[in-house]
Formats: sequence, C-alpha cells, structure tokens
Amino acid sequence: MRYGKTLKDIREMPLPSFEDLMGMENKLIREERLYDHEQLEKEWSERVGQLNTDQLLVYEDVIEAVSSDKGGLMFLYGHGGTGKTFLYSTISASAARSNKIVLNVASSGIFNILHVKSISVPIAFGSILRTGEKSQLAELIRMASLIIWDEAPMDNRFAFEALDRTLRDVMAFQNPEAEWKIFGGKVVLLGGDFRQVLPIIPKGSRQDVVQASISRSSLWNECKVYTLRKSMRVIEGEGSEQKQQRHRLFNEWLLAMGGGNLEASAEDNEEEATWIKIPEQYIGSLGELEKVVAEMYPDFDFKHNDENYLRERAILTPLNETADFINNYMAGLLPGDEVTYRSCDEICSSSTECEDHFTSYPTEYLNSLVLQGVPHHELKLKVGMPVMLLRNISPVRGLCNGTRLIITRLGQFIVEGKIITGSKVGHRVMIPRIVMTSSDTKIPFVLKRRQYPLRPCYAMTINKSQGQSLNHVGVYLPKPVSIHGQLYVAASRTTSPEGLRFYIDDREQVYKGHTRNIVYKEVFNNLTN
Repeated sequence: MRYGKTLKDIREMPLPSFEDLMGMENKLIREERLYDHEQLEKEWSERVGQLNTDQLLVYEDVIEAVSSDKGGLMFLYGHGGTGKTFLYSTISASAARSNKIVLNVASSGIFNILHVKSISVPIAFGSILRTGEKSQLAELIRMASLIIWDEAPMDNRFAFEALDRTLRDVMAFQNPEAEWKIFGGKVVLLGGDFRQVLPIIPKGSRQDVVQASISRSSLWNECKVYTLRKSMRVIEGEGSEQKQQRHRLFNEWLLAMGGGNLEASAEDNEEEATWIKIPEQYIGSLGELEKVVAEMYPDFDFKHNDENYLRERAILTPLNETADFINNYMAGLLPGDEVTYRSCDEICSSSTECEDHFTSYPTEYLNSLVLQGVPHHELKLKVGMPVMLLRNISPVRGLCNGTRLIITRLGQFIVEGKIITGSKVGHRVMIPRIVMTSSDTKIPFVLKRRQYPLRPCYAMTINKSQGQSLNHVGVYLPKPVSIHGQLYVAASRTTSPEGLRFYIDDREQVYKGHTRNIVYKEVFNNLTN
C-alpha cells in the first residue's frame, strides 16, 4: 500500500495469485519459470508432430497424469538412439506451456532439456535428502508437476529409494496423506537402457552390481514400463533399399551385443564366454596412436577450428588415463599457445575429526591426486580445443554436465566457450572456476578442488559418452572393457554403421579381431510388467 491505495483500487491491474507471489519470493521457482513462451510454443509444436507411435503413447500418458495430478511412476525403456531425450524435451515443453515446473534428476549429466533443475540424491541404504520443510527447495519440489530422471539404470537403487522418501516427507508437510503415496504423489518418469552401464560399485561383485540396480527395488513393482523400439539415431526407413537393410542389420547387431546374444568364445579358462568377434567392416587400422588419430581426425591441420568437424567425432576408450593420453597428444597437434590453469586444493573440514590431518598431507600431495569426476590439478587448454563440462552450472543456459564446447578465449580468471551440443548450440558462455569435492573412498578425507569444471574431449571415456550422438566413433581398446554394457554403449553412439571403427590391440589374444563384451543377463529378468 502506498498513498492510501492498493492494487484493488486500480481496475486495469490484475491481482497476483498466491503462486505468483511465492514464485517471486523463491529464487528457484522464479528461475524455473523464466520461459520464453513464444519460443517454447514453437518448439513444442515442431516436436510433437515428429513423435512416432511408441513415443506418442508415452507422451499422452505422462501429460494426462500431469494434468490430472494423480501421480504415478513410469519407466521409459529404450536402447541408445530411440529418441528418449527428444521425448523428454517434448514432454517438458508441453508442461512448461501450462506454466508447470519440470525437475530433472540426471545420472549421466548429458540430459540437457529445457528449464530443468538438477537435484543430487545420496547413495546409502535408508538415506533421505533433508531439504527443510519451509526451504526454497522444498517449496520448489511441492510446486513441481513432473520429475524426469534420465539414465536411471546408472544409479544405485538406494538413490532411487532416497528420492521416494524425500518426496513423501516434503509433500506430507502440506498433505499428510502424501506420506503413504509413492514419491509423495508426484509424477515421476524414469528412463534409460539396462543394456548400458549399471551402477558402479567400488570393488563390488557381479551380484552386488545387479542387486544395486533400480529394477531390484521394491518400488519397481509400482512402475509402468514403456518400451521404445525404433532407432532414431540409425534410421532404417530412409535411403536406398540396400542402405535400409544395412542399417537394420546394424541395429540388430547392436541389440544382440547389448543383450549378450552374440556368438562368444572363452579365453584364459573363463567360466563364461565373453569374447566376441567384431565384423571386419568395423575394424580400423591398428598401430601407433598416430594412425588412429589420422583415421578419426583426418585433415586435422586444416579443420581443427571447424565446429561441425569437432562436434561429430570422438575417440571413446574405457579408461580415463587413456583418454588423457590421447587428449594430450591431440593438444600437441593443435596450433596456438597453451595456457595452464592450476587448482587450489584443500581438505574439507567436515571430512575428518582429527585436525592433524590438515597438516599431515602436503599441498603437493593433494595436487597430485587424480580423482573420478574431478578435473586434474593442472588443466592445459588452448583456444579452439573441444572440452566437456564436468558439472551442472546453469541448465537453463545449456551448461550441463556433459555439454561440449569449443574454447574461444582464455582469460586470467575466466574461460569463454562456444556451445556445440544440446539445445543452446552456438551460444557463447563464460565458465568460472568452481569448488568441486571428491567422493573417492580410497582416500581418508574429502578433497575440495577449485578449478574450471572442464576436460578436453577429443577423446572421452565410454561412460562419459552416454547420451552423445556422433557421426564418427572410434572405439580405442588397448585393453578390453571390464564393465557391463561398456562395449554396447561405445558402439551405439554412432549415427551410422559407416561411422564406427574399433581399434583393438589383439596381439596377445588367441582370436584376432576379438574383444570382450561383458553382459550381466540377469539384470533383464525383471523389466516387464
């Protein structure tokens, strides 16, 4: 009120609703509603008309569940390239058109859809994410109409169950009956492919990995499963009859690989036959790394600045050390000056009860640690180098874990890049240094590292490539894969059979042209309703 008047005294001014006022006060809600409605309507109308029959069925059921606010748990099961991410984007756009909020809980981080918020959930039996009943995050969760969790099979079922308990707790604050509803009565859409990488259990056995799968959770019995069968990445219905046949056979070969149904042999007295032969047409020239790079990055001297050239190709390998070795080699071929950024490392004060630990480990030791999901102490970059984000910075701006960029400027305190994947292709963005913590149980403390969340990506690990689509894929295997689904993930990144090449070091193998394909077939036993 001012000058003795309120908004009610001004007829032309609409009165704000309770939800509008809450959204103005809550930064998280306000960010979620920063929609460009005109662009959103355009994208939705274009996408919904492109859905195939299987996708349209899922779309209609999810939108109906959201509109009726009746809740429900659904799982979208489809092999790589069946258009899961495209469908998520269409569903999100449709919900946002009605000013509804869609939240994302992503495993791989490449899930780059419109207007999402990433929520981390703990991985331990009986865990719950404490949000505070009146916190902004709790209010955001209550107002959310849909939660989409991509690449869900990668996550431990404890995280899946922790989210259920968290939502029941948050929703029961306003509606006590929600405590007895699965996921607090929210609509939750899971998605992924059990042929791909399963939860990583450090030093875990095969049984441990399978039991950690979300399909082994008691909540799975409440899940309605939808299956996408048509590949949208390697399209079978286009081109000549010969090309269609070639694509159809390639898709069948990929699914047989992912399901562990290819003819296999056993080596080294193995109990289970895991060695499969890669067809000759997919075998690249094996030799020194220079030959692999020459095949995967032809004419690099002339095309190293070409965005399309860099976007459509990558070398995939199982180990981080191998990917780092290749990236360092490629950086040496890239012209220009190299800039080295060094991190600031320290031990998190909450990770130990003994203050002596802070002085027990010298800074040089902390700098030497190479940890999963955390950039190295020394990050060497050049202008024109393709890099991948390692953290969600701003999903609305397209800066998600797994987004690829090309470095355009290297400043003293900031790195500028141009996005080359996702919904914000072409946008120039600034990447700041951020503090990242390790979750490595091999060290007796939590390391805090302040560094740019970037990693060169001429080559990337197979696990990090999940969700990527590439025209040219080189699967570099100096050693065979050792994890369920890795070989399938690598091979299924390509958009055409012509773009796939395997580089296998088979000099010490009994069978030439063979490599290991690890598949835990028992994980498929409980996937249908």
